Amino acid sequence: MRVARIILVVISMLVVQAKTVDPQSVAPLKKRRPQSDKVVSQETYDRVLDIAFPRGGPRGDYGLVLRFKPSFHPESQVVIKRGVDKVEVIEYTSLSGNIYNKLNELKSHGGTSDDVVEMAKLIEVRKRSIQVPYTHVKQWHAGFLESLGESLKAFKKRSEEFDKAGSITLTMDGTFYDVWYGQGINDMSLSFYDEEVSDQQPNGALKTVQWMNSIRQEVAKRR
Repeated sequence: MRVARIILVVISMLVVQAKTVDPQSVAPLKKRRPQSDKVVSQETYDRVLDIAFPRGGPRGDYGLVLRFKPSFHPESQVVIKRGVDKVEVIEYTSLSGNIYNKLNELKSHGGTSDDVVEMAKLIEVRKRSIQVPYTHVKQWHAGFLESLGESLKAFKKRSEEFDKAGSITLTMDGTFYDVWYGQGINDMSLSFYDEEVSDQQPNGALKTVQWMNSIRQEVAKRR
């Protein structure tokens, strides 16, 4: 894997691990591109995923949506909702391989429509409802909040390192990890760019990414 790392903190955050580079020599971070000039935009890609992997609906006390957008592996999503009297855990997995690559292949072979609804119909998705005891989901929730605190410490440390060294880092061919968290009427969304998803633990440089991958793997093993 070609590696490097960059930290961007806005409403979303991108982070990863790798070799140091001069900030003036780094081009803007982009999704991997096929050789064809016809490339699906990031906005279109995300809108297709929002249709293929729904994340809305009532959540009650709190809700978490974990979306995984790898460079090479199939995309997936885990939805966790704590309702008034029940817990809901849903897993979505692409059965069409990597969706971003599939959309670009379709476009490179003459597909010119930007109708995201029609594009989403071409994606086969497996949806599974997972039975998980509330006590276990409660541990997941606590783990998320703890990991977020640790990740914020990592951002602070890397910012201090940048002040000293004047350099940034960025990873190529990794995974985008998107998180939506809602509690009551409050909502927060984060996006991390870290190591490519794998079956090994810990997977990722950031604690929140490691936590996300642990949930993804545990849900995949449950029936």
